[in-house]
Amino acid sequence: MEENSVTPLKAIRELLGERRVNYAAGLAYSRDKKRDQFSSALSAARKSDAVIFFAGEEWILSGEGQSRGEINLPGIQSELIEALDETGKPLIIVFMAGRPLAIGEELKKADAVLYAWHGGTMAGPAIADLIFGKESPSGKLPVTFVKGSGQIPFYYYRNNTGRPATNQAWTPIDSIPVKNPQSSLGYRSFHLDYGFTPLLPFGFGLSYSTFVYSDLSLSASEMKMNDSITVKAMVANSGEMDADEVVQLYLRDRVGSITRPIKELKGFRRIHLKKGEKAEVEFTIRTEDLAFFNGKVTAAEPGEFDVWIGTNSDEGLHGEFILE
Repeated sequence: MEENSVTPLKAIRELLGERRVNYAAGLAYSRDKKRDQFSSALSAARKSDAVIFFAGEEWILSGEGQSRGEINLPGIQSELIEALDETGKPLIIVFMAGRPLAIGEELKKADAVLYAWHGGTMAGPAIADLIFGKESPSGKLPVTFVKGSGQIPFYYYRNNTGRPATNQAWTPIDSIPVKNPQSSLGYRSFHLDYGFTPLLPFGFGLSYSTFVYSDLSLSASEMKMNDSITVKAMVANSGEMDADEVVQLYLRDRVGSITRPIKELKGFRRIHLKKGEKAEVEFTIRTEDLAFFNGKVTAAEPGEFDVWIGTNSDEGLHGEFILE
């Protein structure tokens, strides 16, 4: 119920004190297209040390039967963000929504970003604690954020293409000569404007601290059917704040009787490390972790496998092993 919710505004006022918070609505609701409150928002921004702008969608815009053709910020929120950026004040944007939004241009304007995924009735205190450093962020994205609706579908466990693009082999749209002869530009799979990477990968998340991964090791280079191996890595908190990190394990079956995904999340561990502390994180890989439904039965197939331990689906220490 509304009366049982603590809004971010209320929580920030309770944390800092009423007199230290300059508030202006800016827009009446997320889809508002009227600019009549812009001036009050800009006035509040100019007399503040920093700006916290809450962007996103109302809850009713997410869920079953609420699809959108364009997944950018609704209304004229982006226009207000640009105006606030021009004040020169540090800009913190808190996105509150129930879907991944194409917010690349907004990210460029922001000095700091927080994404609150359907935060719930107590989202206010949680957001305030994170913004003002009482806690360090440790959440990870449960989906891939695309650069625009034309990049959909895009997910980390997608199947490979016949000619996947790489950093060395793709053609950005602005690099094409005006009188370039008709060609397939390298015969690679990518978008000329979006490239071949998402806006933010699955498993992505930032922290007020930094974490360094090292010393990946496997207990064996070969694994027997119905057996297991362990994979380990060291994770060090190299920052200046105690914080949590979510360590992620990904696997890839290089060849299968049917096409296999380029990567699959198979495990994760949340660990708490004090500044300067490090810990060894261990995962056990069993035969059932390698199994998949091949159209007839669910089973693991012999062959070569890749393994990664890292901070998200795009980054990680890499190893390999063989299932016999």
